[in-house]
Amino acid sequence: MNLLPKRPFHRRRDGRFDLNLDPRERELVRSLLDQLRDLLLADDPNLRRLFPVAHADDAEEEEAYQELVHGQLIESRFAAIEVVEASLDDEHVDEATLTGWMQSINSLRLVLGTLLDVGEEGLDLEPDDPRAEPYLLYESLGELLHLIVWSLSETLPEPTADGPD
Repeated sequence: MNLLPKRPFHRRRDGRFDLNLDPRERELVRSLLDQLRDLLLADDPNLRRLFPVAHADDAEEEEAYQELVHGQLIESRFAAIEVVEASLDDEHVDEATLTGWMQSINSLRLVLGTLLDVGEEGLDLEPDDPRAEPYLLYESLGELLHLIVWSLSETLPEPTADGPD
């Protein structure tokens, strides 16, 4: 079951993107971003996928790394949330704004995946499982993320065979 319009983002000739989400979808994104902001402010343990481990075999190096980048990562997450919130009611967005959407939707999906304990294979849930509805949201966020990346990459040049021999 797909909860999204076929093309929620469409690149226009002027380089901007149409934002084709209905008011309910926009309100859902707004609500999810509010929840993400609350989690970021609380430094919730379910945020662990937002702060990947760089030095798994060296606790001291890992602590130094996290001390160095954690604040920057938090700031970038808040900045992306603000970009999306400022554009939620717009009909058209620019590439930088759509990149903020990509960052925020990815963060939401990572947190929800942590809450649901989703692994590489996903989840195989019965319809009456209490995780079925949140998992459907997780999958829909994945589809939305895919469509954002696809929209942003539409005008990238084709890869060439030129390269090192």
